[in-house]
Amino acid sequence: MFEKSAADRYLAAVKVLTKAEAAHRKNLDLLYQAMDAKQAHQVTPLRRDCERSERALQDALQAAHDAHRAYWTQRRDAIRDELDRAALVIAEFDAFALLAGDRAPHPALRYLQGRALEGRTAANLLDQDVLATHGVPQEAPDSALLEDERGAWRP
Repeated sequence: MFEKSAADRYLAAVKVLTKAEAAHRKNLDLLYQAMDAKQAHQVTPLRRDCERSERALQDALQAAHDAHRAYWTQRRDAIRDELDRAALVIAEFDAFALLAGDRAPHPALRYLQGRALEGRTAANLLDQDVLATHGVPQEAPDSALLEDERGAWRP
């Protein structure tokens, strides 16, 4: 009946990612403790647990990435109609400029380039972090644990 928004799907995916990281950290800690205590009979089953939790963490990270990308894709697509209208306005501007005697090849483009020089650019919007709303950050999710400890459970 009520479908979750893209932002809600992202936030849910991040919760799953956080839980997967915690589970993997716990499994790694148990493995390291067993290895330090020289409890060889526990090491093999704990390695299997770590393998499973690492795979679950990788899957959760991929799901969070997918949800993050879907959110920003939806935001981009939501303004596509405005971009279509802007394309028409640009063509009209060029036509009016031509009628007014402006023989430059692309007067609207020249105007837009001037605006870019004033700082109206995508890079500035990203630097100012003004696009991040609904609790979805601009940066894609990551996992330092996965990056630092990938495969650490292997013999």
